[in-house]
Amino acid sequence: MRYSLGVVIPDDRNGTLAANMIGVALASALLVLMERRGVTELRHLLLPGFCAGLTTFSAVTAQALEPHEGGLLFLAHNLIFSLMIVVIVLPLARRVIPVRS
Repeated sequence: MRYSLGVVIPDDRNGTLAANMIGVALASALLVLMERRGVTELRHLLLPGFCAGLTTFSAVTAQALEPHEGGLLFLAHNLIFSLMIVVIVLPLARRVIPVRS
């Protein structure tokens, strides 16, 4: 999936930013889904496994260390946008995903 995103968005920084935003949104929604459905066993596979693999934070770190190319601004964008996604997706997912009875 990350490779496909790199094909669609060939710019390294924008591709990394898009992958991180998708991964954070997916992780937030999956967290609520697993919490509501009582499926905590999958949390260890999906969140740090799949979502962390998608959200290439190692690429963010490498790109943030490029000071001549605005690395700190890129890092700030990633952090701010990631937090914004969590603030938006978590409450939305909690409204949409019903509690399993």
